[in-house]
Amino acid sequence: MIEPELARKFIERLTQYTEYNINIMNENGVIIASRDPARVGTYHEVADRIIHGEQDMIVIRDEKEFPGVLPGINMAITHQGRKEGVIGVTGDPDRIHEVALITRLAMETMLRYEKQQEEIRLRRNRKEHFLNILTQKEFADSSELRGIARQLGLDESLVRVSIVCRLTGANANLPGPEEALEELRRGKGHWVQDFSAVLDETHLLVYKTVKLNGRKNFVDYREELTEYLEHIRNWLHNKGARAVFYVGSLQTSFTQYYYTYRHCKWLESHLREPDEIVFFNDYVREYFRTLIPRQELQRAFIIYGQQMPEESKQQFIEMMRAFEETNYNLSESAAKLYIHKNTLIYRYNKFKDMLGVDPLERSLDRGFMELLYIYLAK
Repeated sequence: MIEPELARKFIERLTQYTEYNINIMNENGVIIASRDPARVGTYHEVADRIIHGEQDMIVIRDEKEFPGVLPGINMAITHQGRKEGVIGVTGDPDRIHEVALITRLAMETMLRYEKQQEEIRLRRNRKEHFLNILTQKEFADSSELRGIARQLGLDESLVRVSIVCRLTGANANLPGPEEALEELRRGKGHWVQDFSAVLDETHLLVYKTVKLNGRKNFVDYREELTEYLEHIRNWLHNKGARAVFYVGSLQTSFTQYYYTYRHCKWLESHLREPDEIVFFNDYVREYFRTLIPRQELQRAFIIYGQQMPEESKQQFIEMMRAFEETNYNLSESAAKLYIHKNTLIYRYNKFKDMLGVDPLERSLDRGFMELLYIYLAK
C-alpha cells in the first residue's frame, strides 16, 4: 500500500526535474497523486488492470484505447514481490521509455526506504510497549506479551536475567545512557536475543540471556555475566565514569520478567554501599525480610520493644548488625563495633540471659534473634 502523502511528496520532488505528467495510482486503481491535481481521486482503468492482472506494464499509444487515459507508459510499483500501486508517465511511449523506467525505480526505492523506516518505527514502538509492560505491569496479559515478543523475534524458552545499570556522576562530559548502551551492545557476549533499552537519564536495562543448561551450574552464570560486563565497566572507567550493575533473579517466562526487574530495583533502593556488580541471590534473605508486614512483627515482638531499655535496644541492633555482616564471628564483629572482644561477649551474654536464647549455639534461636532485630531496627 502506498500512502497518498508519500506519493504526493514524490510528485512534488519529481516535477522539479521533468516536464512529463506523472500519475501514481493505489492498489484500487485510484489516482492518489498527480502533476495534474484535477485527476487526483479519479479512477484509472489501466492501473486497475495492472494491479489485478498478470501484466506489470501496459503501453498506451492511442488515447481511444481507454477513455480518459492519455498515451504513455503505466508500470506496476512493487515491493517484496507484491504490487503496491502503479506509476504512469504521459507522453510518446518511444520517447519516455527510459524516463518511465527511471521514475518507477525512484518510486520503488523511495517506497522501500519508507517501508524500512516504518518497520523501524513500529519495532521501536513495540519495543517501548513491551518494555513498559515488563517493568510496570505485575499481572500482564501473557498472550499480549508473547504476541509482541514474536514480533520482536524474542525466544521465550531462553533463560534471562535483568541487569539494571545505574550511571553515577553528573558531569556533562561523561557518557550518557544512549552512548553507554551502544557500547554495551558492542561488547563481547551481547547476543541477538538480549533485550536492552535506556530507562532514563541514569539507568539502562538489559534482559540478558544466560547459558544455563545441564552442563552449567548456578555459579557459572555469575562468571558469565561478570565477563559480559567487563567491557562496559572498563570503557566507563576509561571515560572517568562509574556505574553500579544490579543483577536480578533468573527467569524463564515473560510474565515473570516484571519480578527480575523489581529485584534489581529493590537492590538499588536497599543497598547503601553496593559493589560495582550486585547479585540479587546474595541478598534474598534481606529481600524476604522486607516482605514481612510490620504488623506481623509487632504481634510477635511488641512486648520486647516495650520492656527493653532504649540503650539496650541500640546495643542489640548494633550487635546483630555486626553478627549478620560477619556470620556471627565474635572477633570480626567486635572489630566492626570498635570494641574489645570481651566487651562484645559481655553484651552477648546479657542479651542471652535477658531473652533466654543462644544463637551462637542454636540455629532456631538465631532465627528468633534476627527477626527481633528486624522489628527493633525498623
